[in-house]
Amino acid sequence: MFANYKYFLAIAEELNLRKAADRLYVSHQNLSKYLQRLEAELGVRLCNRKPVFSLTPEGELLASSLRDIELTEQGFRDRLSEMIDEAGHEIHLGTTEGRFRILIPDLLGEFHRSFPNVYLRITSADSPRLCRMVENNQLDIMVANASEDYPKNFACSEVLNEHIYLVISDNMMMKYFPDTYPECKEAFRAGADLREFQAVPFSMNLPGFRSHIMVKRHAERLGIELNCIHVSSHPDLHHIMSARDYAASFCLTMYLPKLLKLNEECGGILNVFPIKDMKETNPLVIAWLKKRTFSSYAYEFIGLVRRQCMTYAKYDKLFMP
Repeated sequence: MFANYKYFLAIAEELNLRKAADRLYVSHQNLSKYLQRLEAELGVRLCNRKPVFSLTPEGELLASSLRDIELTEQGFRDRLSEMIDEAGHEIHLGTTEGRFRILIPDLLGEFHRSFPNVYLRITSADSPRLCRMVENNQLDIMVANASEDYPKNFACSEVLNEHIYLVISDNMMMKYFPDTYPECKEAFRAGADLREFQAVPFSMNLPGFRSHIMVKRHAERLGIELNCIHVSSHPDLHHIMSARDYAASFCLTMYLPKLLKLNEECGGILNVFPIKDMKETNPLVIAWLKKRTFSSYAYEFIGLVRRQCMTYAKYDKLFMP
């Protein structure tokens, strides 16, 4: 039953025999015969073929059991290769696209100094896909926003609790606060009241992104609606647009170092203000499967990721009142 068990896991993940066959580099016909033989051996139907291809409850149970077997095998191979000092150690880390560009450049140098014989594979994707990849044993570790929706078999450790800031250029402040500029800057350093920024155009992350959700919830509590003129999934683009006086934007803690570097390049024209009465923060976690058995270098790597993320917390001290 367990021969070629990765075949059934590919079927369970793709829910399409042709796509699973392409992924496994086998023919569609051979994979179909494999599934038929497995169902005959177990005496149950594992997949519904119509109206859409899906797993039966028995198929779900088998996939879950095989993932546990795969997890045990991965842990065994990692520990064995470490014991015999075998080359080819690997850690597969996943994080979101925006975090990828911030976290990974800072992490890579120290990683290679600490683990010169370990290959770091990195995947960037949205949080739901990262979560599925961890569940399917395609990722060892993920770094993403905390979520109550993570499966109960996930181990989650908070590595950073982010604040969110308003970013606006001097020129935009002169335009929208002509009567109080520049004195208003000092007042906003104690907390920018979003009710005073309703006429200001904003560039924001996509509606499903955490920063967008945090700002929207805060605006709803204030009974206002911000003038959002642009949305995209690239936080660094929003900050560039702010530097060019196109729109104000928002910035989470981890993005502050890159924002400050941009501001330095632009001659210090950007202002970063905490948001008045914003109580909500954004916990960032490192997560993996509880059943996962790591090698010692993998646990050390988790500690390295945690320490790297914690370095960003010092930037909050520059802007929080």
